[in-house]
Amino acid sequence: MDPAREHDALLAVLLELTARPATPADVLALALAHLGPCGAVVGASVRASGESGTDEVRAGAATGTGELLAPLRLGGEVLGELTLVTGDGPAPPPHVVAVLAHHVAVVAGTRALQRERAFDATAADAVRRLFEEGVRATSVGQAARLLARVTADVFGTERAAVHVTDADGVIRTVYGVGVPDAVAAELERSLVGRRADASPVWRRAEHELGPVLSGDASRDPRRTGGFAQVMGLRSYAAMPLLSVTGPVGMAVCGDVSRTRAWTAREREVARRLALQGALVVDSARMRQVERAHLDEVTALAHTDALTGLANRRVLLDALAGACGGDDPAALLLVDLDGFKHVNDTLGHQAGDVLLQQVASRLRAVVPAPGLVARLGGDEFAVLLRGGPGRALDAGAARAVARRLERVVAEPVRVEGAEARVGASIGVAPLPGGAGAAAVPGVLRAADEAMYRSKRARAGRVPAGAPAAG
Repeated sequence: MDPAREHDALLAVLLELTARPATPADVLALALAHLGPCGAVVGASVRASGESGTDEVRAGAATGTGELLAPLRLGGEVLGELTLVTGDGPAPPPHVVAVLAHHVAVVAGTRALQRERAFDATAADAVRRLFEEGVRATSVGQAARLLARVTADVFGTERAAVHVTDADGVIRTVYGVGVPDAVAAELERSLVGRRADASPVWRRAEHELGPVLSGDASRDPRRTGGFAQVMGLRSYAAMPLLSVTGPVGMAVCGDVSRTRAWTAREREVARRLALQGALVVDSARMRQVERAHLDEVTALAHTDALTGLANRRVLLDALAGACGGDDPAALLLVDLDGFKHVNDTLGHQAGDVLLQQVASRLRAVVPAPGLVARLGGDEFAVLLRGGPGRALDAGAARAVARRLERVVAEPVRVEGAEARVGASIGVAPLPGGAGAAAVPGVLRAADEAMYRSKRARAGRVPAGAPAAG
């Protein structure tokens, strides 16, 4: 076999290789195919360093009669080194080794550039996704879980978690992604209620004014019960979430199976994710507070503050709907007898307790989907509804009224004394299909029936006077 001819053949196929995608391993395979049969090269390896860390590729034998070393240069930058393990044949000339090293450098540099572009595209998509989905997050939990998923996806890590702090820097909630249930429970137990700045990682992030990227967590100071220790991370990226209002929390993603060489590109992306993540979590927290306030205001607008029952507005709306429907329904007006005497003898605080107890008893008796409301003072209303499988006629409505009378008449313990009241109840059926215009007539009919009941009960209604307790 003519070595010179094989050298020329190798150079020719290397030129062809530049026209298609290739890897350093492809170049080494060609070198062994042309230089191996004549004993010139029996093995080869490449070490290439770049933004994504150091890659090493080997082919053929690991030992021989000697080694030829050639730097991998591209654009004036040394990317790594090519090692050729020589055999018994004539060593390849320097220009062949140089050309071979150049092609390895081109291939390695091209692949590194492709990886960097792919990572940049992934990172840009992640930031866009975090923004687009983050503005729709209605709770801190949704925003934190989104941030954990995005950070894990961008860096390709096995686990991720986010903790959220309150205004005093105390950790209040922890959310994990890719974390076993037992680990998630331990994170909750170990972190919630503790100060975020007790973490060495947090303090390091504050000192460095940015994310902390650790390639080997075993070398880092850590606190017992912290993210790295509980999640079993061998490498991690910790991103403090700092908003204009102060610390929000911290996002951590990492691997349990490997150490890692973080790149400058990844550090910059971690910084961008930290800034965007802080904005998303903080905004979600404000939306959550606003939603809670709106729910509270809505509840106050529809609920009696003392008893928690529906108020007059809710009752009137429900009556209008029931009068417009076809299902049978009835209105019961309930007026307490003897309540004024309880107020006069034990005070208004005791009267409030009694009203709360009565409200609870009425709610327990009225069958679903009935409605119990407080109209004001010691007046209550009950809307009974029938329908498929729920028969409701005059007899059924009066039966409910009798049960209400019995539970109201049971003694109530207030201010160390036993108080009793009674109930006068008026019942009026609702005219189906009549619409909201029928509501005033229904209210008058129930009110008149209630006063007839009160007159009939005169003289036999409990006086309401408390007995000594």
